[in-house]
Amino acid sequence: MNKEIHLYMGMCFKENIKIYPIVYDRNSFKIEINYDGRIKTGKEKYKTTDQKKMQKRIIELYYEIGDKIQSRK
Repeated sequence: MNKEIHLYMGMCFKENIKIYPIVYDRNSFKIEINYDGRIKTGKEKYKTTDQKKMQKRIIELYYEIGDKIQSRK
């Protein structure tokens, strides 16, 4: 994953796709993908101590979705 993440995030933002953490309960977060108002919440819970793991997963999702956007063009 040596690609420029800001390019992939930019592609997603142009398609109105945003990926971010949401509070699930007092001690954990989930990742949410908002695609032009259609919201999908991930199944995996991340504890507040798992911030690095959650950030890594969000970056992976931006790469995956960005690759799909590129393949459509």
